[in-house]
Amino acid sequence: MTRPQIVVRIPPDLLEKLNDYTEQTGASKTEVVIGALAHYLGYVEHLPLTQRIAELEARMVTLEALVKAH
Repeated sequence: MTRPQIVVRIPPDLLEKLNDYTEQTGASKTEVVIGALAHYLGYVEHLPLTQRIAELEARMVTLEALVKAH
């Protein structure tokens, strides 16, 4: 099944930030936009897998730091 497509217009400086982010992370523009929309709309079930893993890794770092502190 194909996914529906939308077309949006964004300011050039925001596109530049998006391009920089995708180059740094290796995520696709689609993944970034879906993740941002999912977060904004509170629909975390549709976060891209790479983003869910990155968030879990960040939470693990925080938890490890808390455990070491005690």
